[in-house]
Amino acid sequence: MAVIEIDVVSDLVCAWCYIGKRKLEGAIALYQKVYPGGKHDTFKINWRPYYLGYNKFGCSIEKSELAKIKLADWSEEKKVAGTRRVEQAGRAVGIHFKHGGKIGPHTRDAHRFVYLSRSHPPQVTNTLVEKIFEAYHELEKDISSLDVLCEIALEAGVEKAEVDEWLNSDAAADSVDEEAKLFREKVAGSGVPSYFIQDIHRLEGAQDASDFMEIFVKVKEDKPKVT
Repeated sequence: MAVIEIDVVSDLVCAWCYIGKRKLEGAIALYQKVYPGGKHDTFKINWRPYYLGYNKFGCSIEKSELAKIKLADWSEEKKVAGTRRVEQAGRAVGIHFKHGGKIGPHTRDAHRFVYLSRSHPPQVTNTLVEKIFEAYHELEKDISSLDVLCEIALEAGVEKAEVDEWLNSDAAADSVDEEAKLFREKVAGSGVPSYFIQDIHRLEGAQDASDFMEIFVKVKEDKPKVT
């Protein structure tokens, strides 16, 4: 049995990071189905923070207003084409993007909740990450809101007392900032999503299953055999 460890560097407001999550999950499912003995291998997914910093205004504002600023240099044709490309890629993996709602000045608390969930079984962290992505990209919720994050954490299976503790503290905030700085340097300007597999192999962007599969097989076949 092999343990394949993956650091996923992403920001929760990044559409391609959400698409990339679904593609990674599809690649893992495919590997475990078709690779000989793959069903016995374990994947350890570490969600690493990255701050894109879309909102520079210090308060929650409409995503559509931020898009106007961020894409001010784009022609209308380019904006339409870019939106269509994201929406088509999303539909292919079961995501239905919506573009309304607000976002605050940072995603630090969202990443903090993900960081704090590491003390729980991996499925809790995975569910929390999935629901934060869904809340922002499909349900048009402001994931900089602590109330929204608390609601999501409860849905992911975290006990209310613990969620209240997260809400009423800055627990892990410094650790998240340190990780975000570390992985921004590690990504080295290439952006997110980025994937570091076994801390040796690297992929960037929302890759197809075949790209992940190639590396999974290499990791498996390069693993020293126990005699």
